[in-house]
Amino acid sequence: MARFSDWSRFFPTPPTLMHSFTLGLFMLVSAVVAASAKTIVITVGGNTTNDATTVFQPNVVVADKGDIVLFNFTNGNHTATQSTFAAPCTPIHDTDIAINGFDSSFRDAGKEQAITTLPVTIDNPNQTVWFYDFTTCAQGGVGAINLNKSSTETIDGFQRNAERLNGTTHTSSSAFSTATAITTATSTGSKPTTTNDATHISARGIIALALTFIALVISL
Repeated sequence: MARFSDWSRFFPTPPTLMHSFTLGLFMLVSAVVAASAKTIVITVGGNTTNDATTVFQPNVVVADKGDIVLFNFTNGNHTATQSTFAAPCTPIHDTDIAINGFDSSFRDAGKEQAITTLPVTIDNPNQTVWFYDFTTCAQGGVGAINLNKSSTETIDGFQRNAERLNGTTHTSSSAFSTATAITTATSTGSKPTTTNDATHISARGIIALALTFIALVISL
């Protein structure tokens, strides 16, 4: 008859079982968090009218931590460059050397002949990210991520600042560089309250799997 020590090779002891459960639960929770992230697309240059304020569509979006705001350059020669509310048409790095904001450089998409994208990962959803297009900024070609409607810093005020200052003599700090890697936004502002249309990656299936796994372990 086999001794207990022989059987223990095939059946895990309670501490081993608990370790396996904890590891499995951690992996499932991590998968749920990753799957709950969104990709929010902002089309750049899609509107071919003379209204420069529509260069970004939409020009205001809301994103959670870990979400990716994807600037999709489809028409014309434009940039997506982070700035500040007070200096709409100046790269944020030129305003504050300690901040390295995102900057797409000029993306000449022609007439949908050379479409490119710039992904920006949101690190702090409680702060507003202001951005502009160097080509149309002086005519109001600006936008914002996580805008707070209760703040005095509004998208209309941001556009007025851009038009009032009539742009800037500064060029994009990386206008002739390549920006293809995922970029993390450095933010300024306050908590968002607006809504936007976003592409959601549903996590319901993974959550259901996690609950089923937990119930199975508890029943053992």
